Amino acid sequence: MRCVAPTVSAALSVRAPSSSEMGPHSDVAGTLDATDRLMVVVLDAFGSYTWRAVKELTPCFNSIHAVHGATIDSVMPTITPVNFATMLTGASPASHGITNREQPLTLETIFHVLRGEGMHSATAARTLSSLGILISPHADMPGIAASNTDDEVTRIAVQALEGEASLLWVQLLDVDDAGHAHGPLSREGHDAASRADSNLRKILEAAHREGYSAIVLADHGQHAVENEGRVQGTHGTDMPEDVSVPLAWANNDELGDIG
Repeated sequence: MRCVAPTVSAALSVRAPSSSEMGPHSDVAGTLDATDRLMVVVLDAFGSYTWRAVKELTPCFNSIHAVHGATIDSVMPTITPVNFATMLTGASPASHGITNREQPLTLETIFHVLRGEGMHSATAARTLSSLGILISPHADMPGIAASNTDDEVTRIAVQALEGEASLLWVQLLDVDDAGHAHGPLSREGHDAASRADSNLRKILEAAHREGYSAIVLADHGQHAVENEGRVQGTHGTDMPEDVSVPLAWANNDELGDIG
């Protein structure tokens, strides 16, 4: 996860945030070298374990991953605010100190770097999400879905892509919500994966129209637990189901071939 901010920086031809602890993902940076506009979509809790179980329901994600795909690891603990802070700063949890979405993120983010270069950043996030609360205040154009739904986040993202941002960061939460309530491999979890893929398609189609390249990944995965006879989902551990996440990317020309 520490490679995300340096990779985004390399793609947009700016320096990495000052607290970054490693270099960019060479394959991603090579493909997206010197792109003018970039979008990052985070499918919350869509870990490799879950993806393998729902692949027949995620043709859009499958398609972009088939263009360029890899697997990376979340940082510990495998929870959303910790990993979002690492994504945006390139710093480990020990350095950024974030343990919950209510804390202030004090390290330099990729948004700050872009602002220093005269470039603009935007977000599309639920009002109660980690991207909405922890990260969006640092963006030039924070897009907040007051309804706290992924459908509104998708509309905000499509609208933002028509604007002037060099970088748009999006978080879709349906998979995480359904997994927590019913288990990641439940019928409800499968339905959520299908909805997330449909929203991803709308966003990627708009990105292609507006000249953006794209990176799509998860912040963490999720595993099932039984609680008083009821299956639910959780994460935060070093289990492979929580740690391993898929990473996919495509330049703008390649997005036109996403089926």
